[in-house]
Amino acid sequence: MPGCVKILDAAESLFASHGVDGVSIREIAEAAGISKATVFHHFDSKEALYQAVVRRSCKGIVALVAQMAAREDGNPLASLADYRRHDLQETLAHADVVRLVLRELTLGRDDQARQLSEEVFGEHFVRLRRLIEKAQHAGELKTDVDAGLAAVSVVSINLFLFLVWPVLKHLPDTPFVRIEDAAESMFTLLLDGMARSGSVSGSQA
Repeated sequence: MPGCVKILDAAESLFASHGVDGVSIREIAEAAGISKATVFHHFDSKEALYQAVVRRSCKGIVALVAQMAAREDGNPLASLADYRRHDLQETLAHADVVRLVLRELTLGRDDQARQLSEEVFGEHFVRLRRLIEKAQHAGELKTDVDAGLAAVSVVSINLFLFLVWPVLKHLPDTPFVRIEDAAESMFTLLLDGMARSGSVSGSQA
């Protein structure tokens, strides 16, 4: 619905600039050119609106993970590499929302974090974990590595680089020239550490 999109666009911009606590529903309504009542018609609360903003920014990567999980005949390591690359693209494309989520999480609100887990990131995590389990069952990754920890490790590569790239690119004799290349190299190192003896993870990444 056009009205809902306008609300999400306005909320995303204001939340990114001022944080969730720093913005009122009235300000969001004014920025969207609608009434406050119209905002509440679409969203029960400001928290629900925040969750919707985050969910919208994750649509692309969630769809990719679902597609990969459904490909029974696909190479799981190749799918994992595709996921990692697309996840970085989505992270960079939605940089303001990623920064917003990270800023909100640092406030230590467990209720907000739980909602994000249940409504936004939970299914994403489950699908990614299943993809890693598939690679383990295929004998490509160690079975004594917890698939959940491995899933978080894969996601952490892009998140870490996104967070600290402004510093990394200025290090003395830095190897960090392009974030895409750095992420690829770190992913290969991760797979090498999880690979079953005799498998060559880097060639499949």
